[in-house]
Amino acid sequence: MGIHSIQGESLQRMIAVLGSVAFLVQGYNQSVMNGFTTLPSFLAAIPEVDTVNTTGAQKSHNSTILGLVVAIFELGSALGALSCLAVGDRLGRPRTMFLAGCICIVGVIIQASTYSLAQILVGRIVTGVGIGMYTGTVPMYVSETASASKRGQLVLVEGVFALSGLAIASWVNFGMFYTSGPVSWRFPIALQLVFIAVLLSLTPFLPESPRYLIKKERIEDATAIMARLMGLAPTDVEVGKEIAVIHAALARDAGHRSKYSANPFSMNENRHLHRLLIAASSTMITQMTGINVVAFYSTSIFEGTLGYSGSDARIFSACLQVTLALGGLTAVFTVDRFGRRPLMLFSVACMCLSQGAVAGLTSDNSNTATGKAAVFFYFLADYTLPIGMFMSTFMYGAEVAPLGIRHIITAFGAASSWLFNFMVAEVTPVAFDNIGWRYNIVYAATSAAGCVVIFLFYPETRGRSLEEIDEIFLQSKTVFDPVRVAKKLPVGLDVMEMIDASAKEASRTDDIA
Repeated sequence: MGIHSIQGESLQRMIAVLGSVAFLVQGYNQSVMNGFTTLPSFLAAIPEVDTVNTTGAQKSHNSTILGLVVAIFELGSALGALSCLAVGDRLGRPRTMFLAGCICIVGVIIQASTYSLAQILVGRIVTGVGIGMYTGTVPMYVSETASASKRGQLVLVEGVFALSGLAIASWVNFGMFYTSGPVSWRFPIALQLVFIAVLLSLTPFLPESPRYLIKKERIEDATAIMARLMGLAPTDVEVGKEIAVIHAALARDAGHRSKYSANPFSMNENRHLHRLLIAASSTMITQMTGINVVAFYSTSIFEGTLGYSGSDARIFSACLQVTLALGGLTAVFTVDRFGRRPLMLFSVACMCLSQGAVAGLTSDNSNTATGKAAVFFYFLADYTLPIGMFMSTFMYGAEVAPLGIRHIITAFGAASSWLFNFMVAEVTPVAFDNIGWRYNIVYAATSAAGCVVIFLFYPETRGRSLEEIDEIFLQSKTVFDPVRVAKKLPVGLDVMEMIDASAKEASRTDDIA
């Protein structure tokens, strides 16, 4: 049986798993540099980032450069995500993914062959552009092709793969720690080419999103693909109904945009700016919990701050990444049971507790017992954050976005994640050198603020079709309304009936005018 004969839930799962490989590469890239920051052979090749064998002003300067090397990947990813504004709606979902993979290959080759600071910076930013295009496209693509009842699980599989990428990178670094010479860091960088090659070889077989095709007025093609995704014949009444609902919702949004503005920053009846801010703030909150301080610098924290040996520090770091992956796996089985909103609140509250505890326990470095106790809270943070906030936020941005500008809103959401990721990666080495344990208090405070934002402004989307979620915002008049409206509207409402009623009401209003 060929790939083109796969249909129904099997096709939805295939799309989700293949898209998840892109997130595995993302996680791998984010973690792989963690093992190099204290590695003698890497520091010999790029002495500008050596904070192990330097002191005083030189160490402070090198900390800034190290932060740049780690963080430049995030800046490239932000640029890649924003590039989806230009190419995402022209190329479509699978072709944008294919382009992203090609860019990633170029970036990885530059990194693996590096002999200077400038070369590693260029390689990191080029790889980041490709990864950013993936993160701006894949969650949206999977959300558009998955059924409402399975959407949460299928999108969050990407999180398991991304966090597994972090773990794979950490264990590869641990294994290569016992080798000598540049191979100890060149091989880990080059290994990800295997994952990218798999992705590139299978991406051309992926079907286009039917919602994208409807947007492009390719109704016949959209019907054929929707039938495959539903496991039904193209002439089946359920397929025709689904196509009609999507087309009507798109037409209604187009009507609102012609009346007001196609600008995603406008506050028209479909609340474009409102939805954009929700998508961008959700990914921002994830980064401002400080979770990636651990992902990027755990080896330095364990080895430099807590006093563990290089071998033990790498074992702890690798175990932390496995814990992240377990948290992501937990999310797959809880997101459609408990919903997006409760799990988001749970994760951010746990991060607030963990960051506060780490700050207190590491405030006295002379007390080794409290330093060891802090390790527990690093593990608590790494397990609980992915349950509600890692991939859920990328999915949530795609869910709340209207079809007409979904590619724009998801691109801004991904860019927000990467930009704040860049800030965290860039600031962390300098912050630890200057304010030490107080740095964790910053993230305890931002996590507490995140809980307030989620509670007040984020509506529940569990079990709803993307067109149903449109109704939540169409019936909202202020930024505080969506939470209340989502609780009031029944899940599984007849969207077509709501659209018809809305059209009749608009017609009566025009007649009176």
